[in-house]
Amino acid sequence: MKEKVKLIIGIIVMIALLGGIIFVVYRGVEHETQAQTNPVATFELQDKGTIKMELYPEYAPNTVANFIALIQAGYYNNKVLYGKDDICLYMGRDTENEEAAPKVSMIDSSIEADSDDDYEYEINGEFIANGFEKNTLRHEKGVISLNRYDYSSYGLTEESYNSGRAQFSIMMQEASTLNGVYCAFGRVVEGLDILDEMYQNAEMKPQETSAENGETATEEEGAIKQFATTPTITNATVETYGVNYEKPKVHEAFDIQAYITEMYSRYYSN
Repeated sequence: MKEKVKLIIGIIVMIALLGGIIFVVYRGVEHETQAQTNPVATFELQDKGTIKMELYPEYAPNTVANFIALIQAGYYNNKVLYGKDDICLYMGRDTENEEAAPKVSMIDSSIEADSDDDYEYEINGEFIANGFEKNTLRHEKGVISLNRYDYSSYGLTEESYNSGRAQFSIMMQEASTLNGVYCAFGRVVEGLDILDEMYQNAEMKPQETSAENGETATEEEGAIKQFATTPTITNATVETYGVNYEKPKVHEAFDIQAYITEMYSRYYSN
């Protein structure tokens, strides 16, 4: 009788162990499958190395679709990594340190470039403050986030929230103040050490001096510091693992200068 009990217990233990092994293997395969499902963007930085970023359409589907479309259109080729602030690196400007705003014709082949139907575009912000509840991705080190404009001094909250285009930031430390108010949409999975070295050791442009007394101007807290030599993105590609991402939903870019001109015109006409 005792031998029979031992045999039964042994069988139960073996089944439990086998079940545990099957579960571990299943989770590993599931994780690998999920990792391959998410698109991966690769940016080659001249004389620096390769940066790979896994994108998360489950958090920010339209932002990811826009990023993929711009990469496939060659938008980021020859753009630069142009500076840093207290928490992140900034990427996506042209070599003159200006934003080359994307146009609809870049992501929609049915639109003729510079035609009446072509325009500079922006996308809606996919973050909680803008009513997009599913984006709970936190701004931790290595996370990438879409830049946008801040028109809060004019009381233009909606225009601010929906002003993302193409420039993006890479978090170099946790930035909890950005959670829920900026769109995080991916994470650096290769080359973070390259970015770390640049963030810590890159030579910066000297501060501008005051024309009145020649003294160095006081640097504003959180101001973007520009690199003395801006690393160029020589080539940007994206692997979608066979998933077809549709064209992003866009709207015509808000023209803040036209808005200010109109406000002044109304003021002085009264």
